[in-house]
Amino acid sequence: MLTRSIVLRPDPFAHFVNRFMNDSLVRPSRERATVWGLGSRLPIDIYEDGAGYTFVAIAPGLSADAISIETQGNVVKISGETVAPALSADEKVRTLRSEIGYGKFSRSFELPEDIQADKIEAKQENGVLTLHVPKAEEVKPRTIKVQAK
Repeated sequence: MLTRSIVLRPDPFAHFVNRFMNDSLVRPSRERATVWGLGSRLPIDIYEDGAGYTFVAIAPGLSADAISIETQGNVVKISGETVAPALSADEKVRTLRSEIGYGKFSRSFELPEDIQADKIEAKQENGVLTLHVPKAEEVKPRTIKVQAK
């Protein structure tokens, strides 16, 4: 009996287009992001509304003092370092599995509009960093009320 099978391969062009579309509005700046641990980066979601941008980063185990936030123009940079815990000085302890990344990390994002750097607010709660970046007044949408006479 003759059987035919179809082999599906990932389309590298489709992957490129999807990545381009996902990074087109808020894109990483020219500065390359530093690797955090073994191949993973500080995971960040970015949201936009009329007033500004909200960054939400998963940063478990980091204290607020271990995170640095900088701005230059319309670029926002989040960086810091995670330190591996000293579990034991005993030479008989051996690592069976190591999946948690430690080390320095840095993420930079160039926003499409001007921002108010002096009004940025950041908070960290339960390993989640939330950063509110307001848009500059001249780029915020405005509603003009029509007055009747």
